[in-house]
Amino acid sequence: MMIKMKTAILTMSMALSVLFSAASFAAFHCVVSLERILVYKDGKVNVWHSGRGDYTDICNLKTEKNGVSIATCAMWTSMLQSIKKDKGQAIFYYEGEGSCATLPIYAASPTPVYIGVL
Repeated sequence: MMIKMKTAILTMSMALSVLFSAASFAAFHCVVSLERILVYKDGKVNVWHSGRGDYTDICNLKTEKNGVSIATCAMWTSMLQSIKKDKGQAIFYYEGEGSCATLPIYAASPTPVYIGVL
């Protein structure tokens, strides 16, 4: 009986731990239409989307940026150009606190965790 009670308490405390750790991790996403996509000669990729109304850096086609590889950046850039051409919507997912409207711009921009097609 005592072992079952200890197991139940341990299970409950682990479940609460997972819930509280997930709740303390903030993240946000932007579902947007794309206005402009710029690719600079140094490889930097900037987008102007409806969620921010200014340019945000997302990655670099010549060097890894904040864990985003050159290959991933190339795929993101191609995907975003396709979304823009089709007048579709993209989703940008970011770690941390914030909102689309208050994203830092240009080089101060956070790197998305992922970019998707809606």
